[in-house]
Amino acid sequence: MTSYELSVADAAGHLLEIEVAASGLNGSAELVFPVWTPGSYLVREHARHVQWLRAVTGSAEKRAKDRWLVTPDRGELRVRYALYANELTVRTNHVDDTHAFVNPAAALPYIAGRREEKCRVTVRAPAGWTSVCALPTDDGAFVAADYDELADSPIHVAPKAEPLRFSVRGVPHELVVWGDPGPGYDPARLTADLAKIVEAQAAIFGGLPYERYVFLLMLDERGRGGLEHRASSALLAPRTTFRPAKSYEDLLLLAAHEAFHLWNVKRLKPRAFAPYDYSSENYTRLLWAMEGLTSFYEVATVRRAGLITGSRALEIWGERLTQLLRTPGRRVQSLEDASLDAWIKYYRSDEQSPAVQISYYLKGSIVGFLLDLELRARSGGRRSLDDVMRLLWAENGVAGVPLDEDAFERAASKVLGEDLSAWFARAVRSTEELDAAGALARAGLKLRLRPQETVRDRGGKPAPGGASEDDEQDRDRSWFGAEVKAEGGSLRIAAVLPASPASTAGLSAGDELVAIDGYKAEPRSWEERLLSRAPGTPARLHLFRRGRLVEASPVLASPPLDTAWIERDAAAAPELKALASAALAET
Repeated sequence: MTSYELSVADAAGHLLEIEVAASGLNGSAELVFPVWTPGSYLVREHARHVQWLRAVTGSAEKRAKDRWLVTPDRGELRVRYALYANELTVRTNHVDDTHAFVNPAAALPYIAGRREEKCRVTVRAPAGWTSVCALPTDDGAFVAADYDELADSPIHVAPKAEPLRFSVRGVPHELVVWGDPGPGYDPARLTADLAKIVEAQAAIFGGLPYERYVFLLMLDERGRGGLEHRASSALLAPRTTFRPAKSYEDLLLLAAHEAFHLWNVKRLKPRAFAPYDYSSENYTRLLWAMEGLTSFYEVATVRRAGLITGSRALEIWGERLTQLLRTPGRRVQSLEDASLDAWIKYYRSDEQSPAVQISYYLKGSIVGFLLDLELRARSGGRRSLDDVMRLLWAENGVAGVPLDEDAFERAASKVLGEDLSAWFARAVRSTEELDAAGALARAGLKLRLRPQETVRDRGGKPAPGGASEDDEQDRDRSWFGAEVKAEGGSLRIAAVLPASPASTAGLSAGDELVAIDGYKAEPRSWEERLLSRAPGTPARLHLFRRGRLVEASPVLASPPLDTAWIERDAAAAPELKALASAALAET
């Protein structure tokens, strides 16, 4: 057994002090720190936060960036180290005078060759603080069956950390909230809504795959994120997340996403993750299914839980289609390639990223939505994506059999009784445009497109008076083709889309926009000044580029039809309207 003892050594200095002990060692071994956190596909080099490490018994010598050669004293080893923990994310560690959030994959090493042994963690908390973790306890310590279970079990330590408790299908659930909740926080409502989400997902699979579950919700001034675990999830949201309604909706979608991972990725996992290699990248082309299909189910289960309406669900899908249509990288990178390249691209986006890559979360969720509609339409409403997930759960999840790279394609074809390889080739393996309009039409829905109204227009709804692809009226707004962001009172070009007026005029990411037609460019008025002119009109811009004043004269163009919304087709046959109602959980 490997034992760990955690203590907050210096809250103000964000330091944890950790001791690792093991017995029965026969000769030297390696003490290894993971370089990444499962669920977050980027090598983060967690050992860089180790400030010092020394042996208490035996000896320890650093041999590589992530490992120490340790030699026991008569088979006994004790090593102590200090870990800097000042990164408030769900995938790292954070310590201050109000709490300690410990992600074991980012904090605790394993002894090479002994990952399968039981692990025991004792937390030496400051007076008045309590520790919460999904692991069972024994004599005050958290106990894991092996290192993999330990690495998958975040620990939260804080004063007044008594969880809020609720039950779903007889299974106990806990919610721990850290931070000062803003206006609108209602613990009874939040736990009731979480229970509805969990129940909606349990209904898909016929039960829950755990004996106890813990939601760890951290509230901060800003930031959003979630990380899934086998019996818990870590969520990070702004303190203001409870108001207005859309902010709270976003929190529910986040919680639903991480909860669905209980099945999809934690138990239904790619062969590349069985077991995890903590020392390097674990490549798979299935992240579009692990994350994208989970992103589909975050919307589906929040809707099925009755927490949003069917009409709001359609708005969300319109917003996501809009986001994809505004991403030129969809013509460059396929979903499979986005999955494989996650390790070097997704978490390292730059000004070029929108032009050359797509998010497997975003496009994967849309592919999940369209696949669900396709299965319903081709089967006359008898099959859906739920049947695919249930089949994979029965054949792989329950038995712990890893997924092959074509598992979802084979399962969908088997469920339907029809070869779907051509459908998957287009949607997953190619850069062809998705047949969104066709899939929606086959389910009694209609895809509509229009130009963007303002930089804040996210789509999902028709324009107030607006032009669409069915209208020939003149548009009084032009298109620039660059993302402009306000930074402390100034305006900076954040990204330039290929083949756009901004690109043709030679603008570059990083340029500071200072004047339009001889007048100062203001964060509040630049859009109106630049874009409220007829297409084909030139503009005179002055910019600072690395401190040098430059001039550009883009000729503004007609705005593209890249803003989507979805309507119910009033002329559709009754059976198609029924498909739409079923897909939107309205029947």
